[in-house]
Amino acid sequence: MKTVLSILVAGILLSACSVKEPRLSFGKKCMQKDDKIVYSYVWVYAKDVGMTADKATCELLKKN
Repeated sequence: MKTVLSILVAGILLSACSVKEPRLSFGKKCMQKDDKIVYSYVWVYAKDVGMTADKATCELLKKN
């Protein structure tokens, strides 16, 4: 169990290597990308750009 948790944490931290000042956000948030809606419970984003995903977009999932 420790190994699985360690791999998940390492994956989250390494996914933000290209971001100079990474921030983490937890909780289900959605984002529209092209013609699809993507969602996640963990978001890594740049501090200067800000979070592009929000909870309001998740309402579009319920309609489809």
